[in-house]
Order: sequence, then structure tokens, then C-alpha cells
Amino acid sequence: MIVALLATLGATVVAFVLYPVFAEARGGGLAGLGDAEREILDLEEKKSRLYASLTDLEFEKEAGKVSEADYQTARNDYMGQVAAVIEKLEALAPRKSESKNARKPAESPAERRCGSCSKPSTESAKFCIHCGAAFAPSEARCEGCGEKLPKEARFCMGCGRKVAS
Repeated sequence: MIVALLATLGATVVAFVLYPVFAEARGGGLAGLGDAEREILDLEEKKSRLYASLTDLEFEKEAGKVSEADYQTARNDYMGQVAAVIEKLEALAPRKSESKNARKPAESPAERRCGSCSKPSTESAKFCIHCGAAFAPSEARCEGCGEKLPKEARFCMGCGRKVAS
């Protein structure tokens, strides 16, 4: 019985020790990342460490452990390293702010003016929110299948039915 217990305990220890090796080989962790993604992760980690060092330096200065001259020297060194890391990150990673700005005009609702009161309403509105007047449909639809039709259409693209003029 003791032999079986020791064998089970030994197998558990071996499995615990070797699990990270086999998990990495299966594709876990960073194995699926390319070189650029790994470099970006490394740079982000370095940037975080530098910011933490700046915070520690500030704390040590306020505690009186670092002189003003040493503080300025170390701070300038850290800031130079942070600037270099950020520059590398910007060169490697696509700009998130540019992609957000590119989508913003499309996200804002289109407007149209009411024929009765001339006040703006959203393009999707069926009635004016200011005076209640009905808007004419902004897009033509096929009476047979409901397909959206371009203004110049004479026949439906969905069912082939002739469009009423």
C-alpha cells in the first residue's frame, strides 16, 4: 500500500513539473504569436517597467532618499528610454486612434431637413421630431419583394418586377 501511495505521489510530482513543457509545445502561451507581436509585447512590458521605475523614483525623492540632482539625472534617463520604447511601438503597431477616427464619420447619423419646418432630423426618421410632418421615403423599395432600389432602377434586382414610376 505504501508503494502504491509513493508511486502515485511520484507520478503527480513528475506530471506537475513537466506540464509547462508540454503545454508550451501544444501551442499555449506565446507560441502562436509572430515576431512582430512578440516584440510589441516585449516593448509594452518594458514601457510598464520604466513607468513603474519612474513612480518609484518619485516616491524615493519625496521620501528624501534621492537628491534633486540624482533625481533629475535618473528621471531624464528613464524618460529617454520611455520615449525610445514608444517610438518603436508606434513604428510597429498600427495607430489605434487613426482607425477610430476613420470610423467616426460613418458612425454619426446622416441628417436631412424637414420640408415643413426646415429643422434637421436623422436620415432614418419617418416623421419630423420638431413638427411631426411625414418624410418621404429616402429609398425606393420593390413592392413585390421589398428589395432596396437605386433611383434609376426600372426593374427590381431581386425579383425582376417592373418598378412603378
